[in-house]
Amino acid sequence: MALKILGITRDKRTDTPVLYARMPIQTYLEVVGEDFENFSIQRRREAHKAYQRLKADLIDGALLPSISLAAKPDGVPALIDILDKCEASGDWGELEAALAAGGAVDILDGLQRTYIMRDIRAEGHDFVDGQEILAEFWLEGDLKNLIYRIIVLNAGQKPMSMRHQIELLFMSLKSHLEAEIDGLIIYTERENTRRRRSKKFSLALIASGYHAFLSASAELKKDNIVATQMLEANALDASKEELGESFDEFVRYLRMLTEIDADVFRVYGGVALDGDDDGANIPPATNWAADENVFVSYFAAIAQFGKVDERRERIDKALGVLKAHLDDASVGDDPLSLEEFERLKAGANPRKSNVGVATRRLITNGFKEYFRESGALSFAECWELGAD
Repeated sequence: MALKILGITRDKRTDTPVLYARMPIQTYLEVVGEDFENFSIQRRREAHKAYQRLKADLIDGALLPSISLAAKPDGVPALIDILDKCEASGDWGELEAALAAGGAVDILDGLQRTYIMRDIRAEGHDFVDGQEILAEFWLEGDLKNLIYRIIVLNAGQKPMSMRHQIELLFMSLKSHLEAEIDGLIIYTERENTRRRRSKKFSLALIASGYHAFLSASAELKKDNIVATQMLEANALDASKEELGESFDEFVRYLRMLTEIDADVFRVYGGVALDGDDDGANIPPATNWAADENVFVSYFAAIAQFGKVDERRERIDKALGVLKAHLDDASVGDDPLSLEEFERLKAGANPRKSNVGVATRRLITNGFKEYFRESGALSFAECWELGAD
């Protein structure tokens, strides 16, 4: 037996084709491929008693709830072409074969179940003859629809946080972002690599930056659950068009940050702008733009200060001024006034506030002061004004 398409429907809001299929468990494991876990960078394997029972039930032949899969965006156009031909002819064979190709999809919902199925196979158990998996395949290649699908539609359907939804989104958009931004390299935690060159950021960091941009907050793990839910609810109220425009803006400011990062890397002691992972150890300040506190605060400050359209012009002008200052700076200069920044950061009273929260507040406020004056103030002055 092989993959069999049972039917097709469309999400009328985004006009996304959704295919429903059944297949033997062995075929399903071939469909998702050996590296299926790389799509989820935070929801790692969970150890839960219920999963042991599920494993036993699967060995006995139990039917699992339907699993949700998303075709990789770069492969969607070809799949749509095949879908059109199959719909016209009434013969689904070519599309069934294309969907069954290993590694052409990512798991949206069903990661833990897939781990268990893989374990059963690895332990040498034979699945019950005729035991199948039901799956839905989302064929969505439009980035704005994909953002809307994962962030908004999943919010009311899947028991996962907004942060995890964003991480899923960026795993899917990794190749798109690298193509959009010159020199950008995105790596995952599982790749076990180190940052020894500019324009190299972890996927989790970029996802956190987008979360901060959407929620206009650098506090992504608020202790106040109600406050967190309110921030996320505001982002989820956005329409597909608003989310799409917001994503385009995020990419634009990410591009600016990567250019700033290249200069920071050089000025603060990096070996070269295009150095590789074989380079020598580099000073910590070279990675300033890739520090999580800086990264999320940068995007939170843009979102907070830029709520009014006219202010976006000041933000753009300020970032242009910053880039010019960095371009003119020589190795050993301190155009970001990081010495002053470290002095102010060290002055935070840990008894009065969490040091991490205080640091992010200082950076966010400092960036906002810099934006407010269109880059006319030095960063030393901005850090002073941003300090509590």
